[in-house]
Amino acid sequence: MSKLYNDIPATDLSDIHILTGRGVSVTDFLKFLYACREGDLSTLELIVASHTRSPLFLYHGLLDAIKHGKVEIVRYLLQSGTPISRNTPKTILRARADQQVALLQLLTEHGWTVNSPERLLPRLIQTNNEPLIDWFLEHGGDPNIGGPEGDSDQALRLAASHGTVRLVQKLLDREAKMTSNGLGLFYAAGTCPAGSIPHAGLVRPSAEFDKSRIPVMALLVENGAGVNDKLKTRHMTAQYPIVNAVMAGAVERVKWLLSQGADPDLKGPYGSARDYAKFRSSDEMK
Repeated sequence: MSKLYNDIPATDLSDIHILTGRGVSVTDFLKFLYACREGDLSTLELIVASHTRSPLFLYHGLLDAIKHGKVEIVRYLLQSGTPISRNTPKTILRARADQQVALLQLLTEHGWTVNSPERLLPRLIQTNNEPLIDWFLEHGGDPNIGGPEGDSDQALRLAASHGTVRLVQKLLDREAKMTSNGLGLFYAAGTCPAGSIPHAGLVRPSAEFDKSRIPVMALLVENGAGVNDKLKTRHMTAQYPIVNAVMAGAVERVKWLLSQGADPDLKGPYGSARDYAKFRSSDEMK
């Protein structure tokens, strides 16, 4: 069964047709979907009232209504008992930006919470969706619980790597643990341009890209991060911010870390910053 529906039971024989792409044979199904997409509430009410509809039948209409930003249709379907799937919240991101908050608010009125298993905060940080990030934080979103894949550091790692100073400050204000266990500074120092893989070859970020993470690094240090903090992880990593910065080819970040007292001789699994610079780095880094 599709992952979009794997937590919604098939309770009617017609559900098999819907799940296998043969919904055209289910009475009123296509008419129902059209009404959901177009916001035709009167037609929708007639279809729902004329026959007992399965949760799966109703859920398909809910998804279409969400994608098309039909807030009143979504309200009616939820009030009619349409279930909220693990994948329902992320569907809201396909609606127009000015409709997303209203749609999320409807979900909260019917049992969904911002810290439910299908957590959206990491995705919002990745796409820099500040209006929704603000909404999530205002409604109790916990930046320390990560994403739905069980990666507890996901939101914090993404914020350190890609977030603005303003975003990182917002997360810190909400007690984000970005300055403990060496987390935030390690990832901010080692941010690479898209598509760059340090282990596959020399990384050469532009000076602008390189310098862009320094304000975030400075903010993290101001809030308690240590430039020689060791990343606590089960994975094989560079472990120290300065080693990660050398691997990322980030000359300006390395200079900044050194100016703050970073030790270039601290050794992780890939050696020290000095060792790695000799092995693979630009002449300027060496």
